[in-house]
Amino acid sequence: MHAENGTLRKYLKENFENLTWNNKFNLASQLAYAVSCLHGEGIMHRDLHSNNVLVHQNIIKLADFGLLKRIEETSNSQSRTFGLIPYTDSKSFNGSAYLLNKKSDVYGVGVLLWEISSCQPPFHGKRCDAGLALNILQGLRETPIHNTPEEYISIYTACWNVKPDNRPTIDQVVNKLDKLKAKQNIIIKDFHLYNNDNDIQSSYNYQSNSDVISENIDSSHGNLSQIIQNFNIMNTKEIESSMSSGNLFENSFDTIVNDIINYLVGDSIEVGKQKVLNYLNNHNITLQDFNNLLLNNQNNSNSIYLLGKFNDLGIGICADSQKAFEFYQKATDLGNAFGINELGYCYEKGIGTNIDKKKAFELYQKAADLENSFAFELYQKAANLGNSYGINSLGHCYQYGIGTDIDKKKAFELYEKAVVDSENSFGMIDLGYCYENGIGTDTNNKKAFELYQKAVELGDTSVITNLGYCYEKGIGTDIDNKKAFELYQKAADLENSSGMYNLGDCYEKGIGTDIDNKKEFELYQKAADLENSSGMYNLGDCYEKGIGTDIDNKKEFELYQKAADLENSSGMYNLGDCYEKGIGTDIDKKKAFELYQNAADLGNSYGINSLGFCYEKGIGTDIDNKKAFELYQKAADLGNASGMNNLGGYYENGIGTDTDKKKAFDLYQKAAELGNSFGMHNLGDCYEKGIGTDIDKKKAFELYQKAADLEIYME
Repeated sequence: MHAENGTLRKYLKENFENLTWNNKFNLASQLAYAVSCLHGEGIMHRDLHSNNVLVHQNIIKLADFGLLKRIEETSNSQSRTFGLIPYTDSKSFNGSAYLLNKKSDVYGVGVLLWEISSCQPPFHGKRCDAGLALNILQGLRETPIHNTPEEYISIYTACWNVKPDNRPTIDQVVNKLDKLKAKQNIIIKDFHLYNNDNDIQSSYNYQSNSDVISENIDSSHGNLSQIIQNFNIMNTKEIESSMSSGNLFENSFDTIVNDIINYLVGDSIEVGKQKVLNYLNNHNITLQDFNNLLLNNQNNSNSIYLLGKFNDLGIGICADSQKAFEFYQKATDLGNAFGINELGYCYEKGIGTNIDKKKAFELYQKAADLENSFAFELYQKAANLGNSYGINSLGHCYQYGIGTDIDKKKAFELYEKAVVDSENSFGMIDLGYCYENGIGTDTNNKKAFELYQKAVELGDTSVITNLGYCYEKGIGTDIDNKKAFELYQKAADLENSSGMYNLGDCYEKGIGTDIDNKKEFELYQKAADLENSSGMYNLGDCYEKGIGTDIDNKKEFELYQKAADLENSSGMYNLGDCYEKGIGTDIDKKKAFELYQNAADLGNSYGINSLGFCYEKGIGTDIDNKKAFELYQKAADLGNASGMNNLGGYYENGIGTDTDKKKAFDLYQKAAELGNSFGMHNLGDCYEKGIGTDIDKKKAFELYQKAADLEIYME
């Protein structure tokens, strides 16, 4: 195969002075669209970097893996591996059994888009070693080149988001680049997927006007499909001459195993099984051949895990839960995280063995500890070498008890060291959070604000929302709702889900802008789509109350369920309310009690108050007024108006405590001042009857009126 301009890296190096932004957008679009075609056929590249993308007459060509071998034949294996670190999905560096997937390709595309903008390799001049991998894992990314259009920056930064789920799909990348091109009125040249065996090219003449698409698309579809089917098979003549097809298959065995595990782990059972069968068929591999290879690789823990999975699901063989259990046990003995997890599931559900919930828990814990222990050791080594990102990550381990005991003071000291030793923005954010919440140190809102502000100035977009929150609530600075709104808007424009959620809250409450329920609903929807649990909870609230949309109790219930599954305490509380009252689901008092308990355990004041109500009324549990009193007290201490009102009732009537009319009056007054209609009504009752205060019929009437205006029905 001939590529006139060589690799993309070579092309950028030789042409950096002549490339305009139009030229760069052209290359970026060709690259994204080519990868989109692969994903459309269920194929992942997994090896995107600038030495594996070719340029021929200014046209992008994706090379297959055989070409990579020829291009880099002069490189030694170790240097090549480390050289690819900047392009490799950061998630794969965290020590867990993470499998490269389509979002990994999107990550690589993001790095390449940056490289196209800068015309130099990522982290140019830095050592590509384990230290760099650790830094990338913790969020280190290249900084935007001066004069890069904001829209282009937002595209590639979204691609390399630390969380794969927050990255766009490749089709979304293509669409965003299309919009950017439309603004620039760019005509995109042909792109090529290249199969070096037959030198087949598929060409797309693509213009910013979506109505003007070359007829070549339809005519070349057959060729393109053939290219994609052969994409993953190394078939250059020089490789064929040096190894048989059987050896070739065995050499790509690990890749195939990883792909198949990815299907089985990432999809539902039926979808995963079908994808496995399609994958093997597309690679001309029979189930028998693949099974034989698995059996011949008994030292490979992933092979053993797959044998267990095939027996478990009956893929190509009759399902055999006993054999599945035995293979999972063997994979577990070899320390395979997938095997450990599946073995735990076997004990939990009684698959191939007797049910043993305790054993299941221990295995699930072991799978988690494997990752945590590895992470702690890695961060400790990096910290000992003075790596600021390692120091900061070690702080995380101590703060959250990852692979070690929780030590918040130690965590604070490490965050502080990371900031002092170098301008580490992640350390600044964590240190700011410690100062804001008094973790390992005294609360100091001013310092928290200054640290958040400095991190933003260093280009860390993830903390823009925190800074906005400081301006909204007056944390370490004066309240400035307009500034808060602007910062939330900026974060939302950068596809930050927390920014979207907070911006929605601004439109809901008129913070720094006019109230706009439609915009509020749309922003909560966007945040929810990005798996933001607060966005889900608030979107559920919109469906509950008909804010910016029609009331839909079923959708409300589903969103609260989803938020609760993500450990959102407000979602748990509202889901409990749904089960208690039969909103969008059947009434289940026991389930309601459990959810209120879960929310309370996470410190949610509404959950604590509702749990107290359950103990007072015997909802899903036995009546226990002493416990109810304690919970109302706890909710009141957290500033919960309903908790204050309920606590007042207990003091007034001497339930779970001694009667204290004055305390009851004070609590009703506090609840009323916070806008609680029940508190207003009870305070009015105090003034009417002289409970804990002098009789004042006029005040009583005013309070009853105010409560009535809030739609409370009085006896």
